[in-house]
Amino acid sequence: MAVNVEPAIEPIGVIHTCFKEKFGIPRQPNLADKAPGVLEFFPEFARPEAVRGLEQFSHIWLIFVFHKAVKKGGKWSAMIRPPRLGGNKKVGVFASRSPFRPNPIGMSCVRLEDIKSTAKGPVLHLNGVDILDQTPVLDIKPYLPYSDRLDTARDGFAPAPDNKICRVSFSDTAAIQIKEREKTIPNLLPIITQVLENDPRPAYCRARFSNMKSDTRTDVPEKSRVYGIRLFDFDLKWQAAGNKIRVLCLDPASD
Repeated sequence: MAVNVEPAIEPIGVIHTCFKEKFGIPRQPNLADKAPGVLEFFPEFARPEAVRGLEQFSHIWLIFVFHKAVKKGGKWSAMIRPPRLGGNKKVGVFASRSPFRPNPIGMSCVRLEDIKSTAKGPVLHLNGVDILDQTPVLDIKPYLPYSDRLDTARDGFAPAPDNKICRVSFSDTAAIQIKEREKTIPNLLPIITQVLENDPRPAYCRARFSNMKSDTRTDVPEKSRVYGIRLFDFDLKWQAAGNKIRVLCLDPASD
């Protein structure tokens, strides 16, 4: 039996992040704790009194829409293949954090760095985001450690953080480019490092690497394949060899 939801839900604002495409976004918040985000409210909700007291909290929950994960006709699958299981095993969609859901709603706990007052209203400056640029935000709630952190909770098929499994190095070209760009993009080096440490390769590539015996892993790039991640206003180019990732360069973003 369908139930009508009243009033209709509408976004309160939009978040701007360094992640310009889905590939490369950390799979959970705070895996790249330097990744910045800025939340701007739409005019109707850009009221200073609406965020009064929020500055007292270090972290907030963002409720948002997976606006790039909506399938035509509202179709959805009851079973999905989570990256944590190598992309080979299926679990129920409600046992996952997949963006492909009956209602494409996401939630992330991020660090609230500052609330800036502007001519257009308050703007929230955040860190540790795992959200695509231009994502609509539905709601904000303060994070409460005494109730939101449950030390006795079970963590199913994701028993430990799936991060920092790759070692990241930089070519001379990339190192020079990053040093120059850090004049306008603070923390660029740790942002890139954290994103790549989490191994953003497709699940089948990660599974293949995980199944290899340690003495068979080599430093030879995967058929010289060059990956690209759109960050900020550039394309980050890199290669992978086993658990080693080498950043080649930062190319100007191409449309």
